[in-house]
Amino acid sequence: MTDAFALLGLPADADERAIKRAYARLLKTTRPDEDPAGFQHLHEAYQEALSLIRGQVLEVAGADAYSAEASPDTPAPDTSSPALHAGHSSALAHEPPTPRIDEATLRAELIARAEGDLPSAFRHYLEHHPALYGLEVKRRIGQAIFESIAYEEVQVRPGTLAVLAEFFGFTPPEWVERRQQVLQAVSTENTDAFDEDRPLTIRQLKRAFGWPLALVLACVPGFAFRAARLSQRLTADYGDDVPGLDGRQQVFFERIADPFYAGPWRWATVLVTAAFATLAIASLCAVVGLAPERQQRMMGLAFVAVAGMLCIWHAMRALWALRERPATLHSPWIALMPVWLAVAGLWVAWWLPQLPALAFALVLPAALLHFRQFFDALRFAVGTSWLVRALPMPDLPSPWLLALAGAAIGMTACDWAYAKRHRISIAAAAGNRWTTIASFTVFVGLGIAGLAIRYG
Repeated sequence: MTDAFALLGLPADADERAIKRAYARLLKTTRPDEDPAGFQHLHEAYQEALSLIRGQVLEVAGADAYSAEASPDTPAPDTSSPALHAGHSSALAHEPPTPRIDEATLRAELIARAEGDLPSAFRHYLEHHPALYGLEVKRRIGQAIFESIAYEEVQVRPGTLAVLAEFFGFTPPEWVERRQQVLQAVSTENTDAFDEDRPLTIRQLKRAFGWPLALVLACVPGFAFRAARLSQRLTADYGDDVPGLDGRQQVFFERIADPFYAGPWRWATVLVTAAFATLAIASLCAVVGLAPERQQRMMGLAFVAVAGMLCIWHAMRALWALRERPATLHSPWIALMPVWLAVAGLWVAWWLPQLPALAFALVLPAALLHFRQFFDALRFAVGTSWLVRALPMPDLPSPWLLALAGAAIGMTACDWAYAKRHRISIAAAAGNRWTTIASFTVFVGLGIAGLAIRYG
């Protein structure tokens, strides 16, 4: 008894009102978030002191009732009288017991404040909420709040998440922080943290899918790749379908960005882009005042040229993606795809000379695939050209076509051999010494052979 009252700084004969005042005063210096152990001792002393005082009141009330019954001059009390019961109740407890905390309501209240308040205001609110003084209640409420943040799509500011972690003593996992960062980015349309500084991208992903606008934006150079990259980053960091993003928008732009996709949306973007280019050419022709016949010819050429260039570009992207796959090495038919395209272009040029555009359309992607190794490819092309020009065969295809095919075949074969020998992807083999040495050998050897044929 003495220890509890001494901890509260009270004499042993203090009443219940004094105990509560002392407890309220000491709470200002012994906060549960600053000194949990000290607060626990203070709370236990407070409960013990209250129990002792109420026990004394009960003993006094019982002694008074016993003396009244033992006295012969005192009439027996009327036990049915409500006044007697009221007197006993007031003696047993000066105040009603503390009501039980509705933890579900408290959790919902805290979550609502966490979503709306600034971190500083929310910290002050938590520190002065009386229901959070009990350590066990605080622990359960904190766990429930963090579960809601992690699994129920509750969105809070990063600063508020730090306040919650500090107050409740939790260290949120990294994936919880990433999920909150994703929700914050979608809500504020600020995706700088995800390497996308243009708000139009996230706005389009949030907008309900409509194919006309999505198709037009997919024709804007680079937009589909940015939208697909942002969609994949947000989904990967969130770990699930991101709330607020339209699933059909995500699927559409990820398909357009996929180098191996050859469905109807791919051809739709090619045709729409070619149509826009044709309209631009038509407007330019109208400004300069070209004759209708020439204007129609220019529009047709523009449409075919743009559509063909886009097809070549998509073919190059697919070939480059194949080069980056390590599994490509195990299938020569796939690894040497540029070689087969170049051979197919030469076959078309030889057997269908009336379709030179088709032959170049097959050979160009295979040759331009090696633009980063320009000088190696140039040596293969020049060496092949010298040999072809020296051959006494007038029916050979265009020397330009043969030079491009020679560059594609030589570069692809050497890169594939080096990658297979060192067990790396073909893309990682770019710039290897085998290809460089082979290009010099072909350049010098075919050049000498061409000179020997021409002047021998």
